[in-house]
Amino acid sequence: MKRLVIILILVYVAVFSYLSIRRHNAFYSSYDLANMDQATWTTIFSNKPFSVTGKEGLVSRLNFHSDFILVLLSPFYLIWNDVGMLLILQSVVIGLGALAVYKISQKVLKRDWLAFLLALVYLLNPGLEWTNMYDFHGVSMAMTFLLFMVYYALEKKWWWYLIFGVLAMLTKEQVPLMVSMIGIFVFFFRNKKIGLITFLSGFLVFGLLVFIVIPSFSETGSHWAWDWFGKRENDDLDTGILEYVRSIVLSKDALNYYYMLLRPFGFLPILGIPMVLISSPDLVINLLSYQAQMRGITMHYDSGMVVGIILSLILAFWLIDKVLKKIFPKLTLLGLVLVSVWLLYWAVKTNYYYSPLPTTPSVWRWMYQVTEVETEFKQVLKRIPKKASTASSSEIRPHLTHRLESYNLPNGLDSDYIAMTSRNRIVGDNFEKGFETSLIEKLNQDENYQQIYQKGDYYLFRRVSEN
Repeated sequence: MKRLVIILILVYVAVFSYLSIRRHNAFYSSYDLANMDQATWTTIFSNKPFSVTGKEGLVSRLNFHSDFILVLLSPFYLIWNDVGMLLILQSVVIGLGALAVYKISQKVLKRDWLAFLLALVYLLNPGLEWTNMYDFHGVSMAMTFLLFMVYYALEKKWWWYLIFGVLAMLTKEQVPLMVSMIGIFVFFFRNKKIGLITFLSGFLVFGLLVFIVIPSFSETGSHWAWDWFGKRENDDLDTGILEYVRSIVLSKDALNYYYMLLRPFGFLPILGIPMVLISSPDLVINLLSYQAQMRGITMHYDSGMVVGIILSLILAFWLIDKVLKKIFPKLTLLGLVLVSVWLLYWAVKTNYYYSPLPTTPSVWRWMYQVTEVETEFKQVLKRIPKKASTASSSEIRPHLTHRLESYNLPNGLDSDYIAMTSRNRIVGDNFEKGFETSLIEKLNQDENYQQIYQKGDYYLFRRVSEN
C-alpha cells in the first residue's frame, strides 16, 4: 500500500506542478507569489536577503510575515532560477502530507487499506488543492510539517518531532500556536515533559514574532494583520460577550464555512472533534477577521484547518472501529467499508464540483489558457534588464521580481519600465481595470515614456528620459 501512496503522491505533484505553472504562465498568479519569489531570490542572489519591494523601495519580508521557510528554500534557485521552482516545491511538500496521513492512519487504525483511503481523501480535498493553486505561501507547507510532527510524536521519535516542529514554525507567525496545541496532546498521551516544552515554546515563539520581531520592521510598530480584526459589520458588542461569541461562531457565514470544510470528508470529522483543537488558532483567526475570504476554501487561509480536520477524521474511524468491535464484532469490517464508501462518495463528489482541476464543471478554465500572446509577452518581459526598476500590475509582477526594484502598481510610477494588463485576471472577474486604463492613456501622452509593446490587454512602457 505504501508504494501506491507514493504513486498517488507523484501523480498529485505532477498534476499540480503543471497546473500551477500553467496558471502562472497565463498571468493569473498575483501579488503574493511576487513577494514570495522576490524574498527567496534576494536571499540567494543579492546583498539584501529576505527583502521585497514595498511602496517606496526595498523592505524586509518581516514587514509582512515571518515565513523564514523561504530562506531554506532559496538554495533551490541555484538549480532553477525561476519562480516555477517555488510552485513545484509547494506541490511536493503538500503532496508529501499524504504520506504523513498514511503513516498516522496506519499507526492508529492498523489497516493499510483504510490508511491508503485517508491519504487519497486528503489529496482530493478541494481546499487543499486551492491552497496549492493560489500562488505560493509558506504556510501551505505547514500542513505537512505539522502532520509529520504528530506522526513522530506517536512514534516517540523526538528528534524528528523537533525538526518538523521547527520547520512548521518557520512557515508563518501564527503556526507556532498550532505547535503549542500539538504539545497539549503530547503532554496527555505521550510525554509530559516534551508536551509542556512544546506548548510553552510555541506560545513563546508566537509572542516573539507577533509582538516584537515583526512590529520592529513594521511602519506602524505593530503586526499589520491587526487591522483585519475588529468590529465587523452588524457586530453588536453591547449584547454581552456570550451573545457576541455566538453571533460569530454560529453566524450564517461561519456555518457555511464549517460546511465547506467538512463536506469533503462526509462530515465524519465531527465524531473526532477533539483533534480540531490543533487547528483552533487558525479557526479563531478566520472567524474573527472581517475579511470574508478568510472563511472560504479557494485561497490559503484554510490550510491550517486541514491538519485538525484530517486528524479528526482519523480519530473518527478509530472510534467507529472501537464501537463496532464492541457492539457488532462480526460486522466490524463491513461497517468500516460502508463508512469508507460514504467518505469516498463525498470526497469525489466535492472534488468534482469545487476543486480547481479542469475537470470541475464550474472552474474558470481561462486561468490555464496560455495563448501565443501570453507566451510572447513573457519573452518580452524577460528582455527587461535585471538592473532596471519596474512597476507592474499584480498579475504581471510575479514575472518581474528577480530584481531589487519591482513595484506593484500604483507604486513606482517613475520606474524604468511599466508593465500592465488592462483587464482583471482574477477568477470570475475579467472586467476592465480603471487605474491601469487611465494610466495607459496618461503614459501615451507622456513624452518621458514610450510604448514598446501592446497586444491584447498587455502593455509595456519604457522610460526614455528622466522625469
